[in-house]
Amino acid sequence: MMSESEEQGSLMDKIKDKIHEYKHSSSSSSSDSDGDKKPKKSKKKKLFGRKHPLHRVLGEGKAADLVLWRNKQTSGSILAGVTVIWLLFEGIGYHLLTFLCHTLIVILTVCFIWSNAASFINRSPPKFPEVILSEVQCLKFAHIVRKEVNEAFFTLRKVASGKDLKTYLMVT
Repeated sequence: MMSESEEQGSLMDKIKDKIHEYKHSSSSSSSDSDGDKKPKKSKKKKLFGRKHPLHRVLGEGKAADLVLWRNKQTSGSILAGVTVIWLLFEGIGYHLLTFLCHTLIVILTVCFIWSNAASFINRSPPKFPEVILSEVQCLKFAHIVRKEVNEAFFTLRKVASGKDLKTYLMVT
């Protein structure tokens, strides 16, 4: 069993040998003859043996820029936003429907305040588009919904009658 000082001594010897090898390899490459003026390709080793750069593998678009953090502010903002949403839903136990309702209430409040404050700051109020559903569109929608509800009732009746085991298992 080696003592601690012997281990340190052998470690230092290994480090000196590595430095010595590095000095000899770098000096031999610089002392090449001038007749060998071939440009050397410096091949970078790619992760997992890829042949193309990672940006190209990811599609070379904005998504690749986001994943590779080329635009740090945008990537950081997305990471922060997703983290906040994850904390709301997983950490605090917030529900999606509650989140959507509260978001709509905040948007409605901001629009209300903006419309009323516009006269005080001599700006024009926001323009909201006028949405009018035609009777034809409503009737088409009602027919589609009626058809889907009738199919759902038919399936429920079929499952409840106990005649189709496969459908019952799929429903449950």
